Amino acid sequence: MNHLKSVALASLLLAAASAQAAGPVSVEFVNAEKFTDVNDRALKTSPEKNTNLAALRKHVETKGARYLKPGQTLAISFTDIDLAGDHKPQLSPQMQDVRVVTGLYPPRMSFNYILKDASGQVLKSGEAKLSDVGFDTHSAGLTSDPLRYEKRMLDKWMRAEFGG
Repeated sequence: MNHLKSVALASLLLAAASAQAAGPVSVEFVNAEKFTDVNDRALKTSPEKNTNLAALRKHVETKGARYLKPGQTLAISFTDIDLAGDHKPQLSPQMQDVRVVTGLYPPRMSFNYILKDASGQVLKSGEAKLSDVGFDTHSAGLTSDPLRYEKRMLDKWMRAEFGG
């Protein structure tokens, strides 16, 4: 087992142990500073101040809880995130970096997860590698959420993995 997987597994086990106290779903980001692309601009921000990571955590904790039975806990440990699109330096009139979203840069995510029942018995666990190559062909609806493609991809995975 390589070092990144060892760190991810250790982090995931710690998250699973504390999930009951914090809520039924816990989310961890393992070595987030090394993620492929998760920043909201070309300049990297620390994982603690990253608005994209905070928004993804909140989304998974909220939506994931809908799929769990009473007493179940779900711990997800992200090991890589690549947001849809790519940064193009200084394309805006204000000379700020702009994220350009095209089909050339689909959203991708890798994570480990553990689903436990109320007694702590593991019901399901595994590693997921998500990618939505056709993300830009789906209707975005009326949302202007900058993470709509990533959230839709996660919702689809949770529905398929945990039912509903």
